Amino acid sequence: MAGKLIEPTIISDFNNHLVAMLPTGFYFDDARWEKIWQRYDQKGETLTMADLLELFPDEPVLQAKPLQRSGDMSFK
Repeated sequence: MAGKLIEPTIISDFNNHLVAMLPTGFYFDDARWEKIWQRYDQKGETLTMADLLELFPDEPVLQAKPLQRSGDMSFK
């Protein structure tokens, strides 16, 4: 099932070890599934957001939003 995720998704291996956490809005399909598992097998540990950004540099939901300093303690 290809498409954008409507909620955050956790991928775990058969031992329930965390493979990756995918954010809401991430486009997910079989090809990306394979890339994530290949990278996990190479790295041997949980993939970080930096790993996902390296795999999918054009994925908009992985891009950091610039922080606008306004003087108060809220994030915009």
